[in-house]
Amino acid sequence: MNLHSWMGEGSVQRLAPRQDLGVAAVDFRLNDDYTVALHTQVPMVELSCCVQGYRRVEVSGREFEMKPGSWSLQFANPAEARMPFTKHQPFQMMSIAIPVTAFHHFMENAEGTRAVDFHQIIGTLPYRVFQEAYDPASGHLLQQMMEASARPDSLSLEMECRILELLSHAFRSILLDREQRPSGLSRTDLSKLERAREIILDKMSHPPSLSELSRLIGLNEFKLKTGFKDRYGSTVFGYLREARLETAYRLLQEPHASVIDVSVSVGYSNPSYFAEAFRGKYGMNPGTLIRKA
Repeated sequence: MNLHSWMGEGSVQRLAPRQDLGVAAVDFRLNDDYTVALHTQVPMVELSCCVQGYRRVEVSGREFEMKPGSWSLQFANPAEARMPFTKHQPFQMMSIAIPVTAFHHFMENAEGTRAVDFHQIIGTLPYRVFQEAYDPASGHLLQQMMEASARPDSLSLEMECRILELLSHAFRSILLDREQRPSGLSRTDLSKLERAREIILDKMSHPPSLSELSRLIGLNEFKLKTGFKDRYGSTVFGYLREARLETAYRLLQEPHASVIDVSVSVGYSNPSYFAEAFRGKYGMNPGTLIRKA
């Protein structure tokens, strides 16, 4: 569904590829501040992937913020919630709503044992959320899903397969692998690693060196290199490379985009090298994407 012009520009697509999964793909920019009021009537699990812009959720007097490049796994008991959106801010997100029965089914292993239980996670709380940066592979999968959701000829089978793959990545990263993360990283260390990720994304056109990044976040280079790879599944500059290409993919679809401007804005001073890297990831030249858009 496209937004009315008085509201802004963009769309909100709602899909139900199967009965126990509800998907909302949001890509818009509003003309005015707007708040969505929600009331969850039954316990629910939701995976929200924030691609662009910031999302805020207010539940029972507490505010939670979701950052671009992150996914959040939310557990909710029946409660009132508000989601304020800021005018003129580009916003792109995909959310997958999952009933508790389906979540429990997903959490069972081959022997029928449940690895994680909804009620043990949330207890009597109205809302609980786990948030972390998604890995580059999941970011690429998200981009494919956003594109597929906007195409009327997309098959439910294709969307369902991608949704299940994304849920598998998220559940394993956020819930199942949490206990296996190295004990050598404290909560402060993890916070510094997240800050490192934010810095390289904010400064992707002119990123700091590894030693400069280490100094900026107050973590030695060894912990930065090993901790970053463990937490985000890639080296610092491998992650930066993927983020540059994913950002370029989005920018190339905007009106009046040019390959040279986009390549420079994401940190490639040589358009030929940018085109080679882009082709290696997406199997097409950046100019081809501009013509498609």
